[in-house]
Amino acid sequence: RHERIDDFFQRLGFIDLQNMTHQIKSEVLMFTGLMDDICPPSTQYAAYNKITSKKEVVLYPDFGHEGLPGANDIILKKLQELKNER
Repeated sequence: RHERIDDFFQRLGFIDLQNMTHQIKSEVLMFTGLMDDICPPSTQYAAYNKITSKKEVVLYPDFGHEGLPGANDIILKKLQELKNER
């Protein structure tokens, strides 16, 4: 019924992933669509830049907040590499 929608979005504004990145200890593989208007690249980079563990970002200049072609193949390859390191 949206009776408290303004309150909800005001509180949601206090949640910012970049303030939680100090808890990330594992390797990070991040995908960013540069046309993303749901999770803008600026907010993604704010978090990415604060991650201190090993990290990699894969950019999709012409994509937004949708399925990214080839992403699953990149993830699978990364997982296979991790498995082979052990």
